[in-house]
Amino acid sequence: MQIANPMSPCSASADQIIGSQDTQWNAPRIGLSAETMLTERWRLSSDVAYLPWTDFKGRDHHLLRDETTFVEQRGDGGGGVQVEGVLSYFITRNFSVGVGGRYWATWTNRRSDSLCRGSSRCVEAPPKFAKYSMERWGIFFQTSYSFD
Repeated sequence: MQIANPMSPCSASADQIIGSQDTQWNAPRIGLSAETMLTERWRLSSDVAYLPWTDFKGRDHHLLRDETTFVEQRGDGGGGVQVEGVLSYFITRNFSVGVGGRYWATWTNRRSDSLCRGSSRCVEAPPKFAKYSMERWGIFFQTSYSFD
């Protein structure tokens, strides 16, 4: 529901979709993975990666306008980082449970652009320069069983 400008012609009810966005990030990773047994039953694993270059494509859909429009977003040449760690406990020799956390961040350079498409109102609009970024973090639980 749009709340930034209540006088906007894009009024909608709270259960109506007024827009959506599709994004795609691609990047090579250079990193390290490490694992150590702290005790006989406790294992610590970690992954750290650097993303030396990123490629981003996005499409921002505006669904309530007179003519449905979308904004093409693209960027490359940025960077990123990914960090993950897991602490596992071995219940038996083959079965373990674990808890972990991860953080991912990617960004483009400031020469990325955004271009309106799909409407006659967008034809004369020049590209707008932008910098795009994404951050994700979370906690997860996992179980593992290995066959001998």
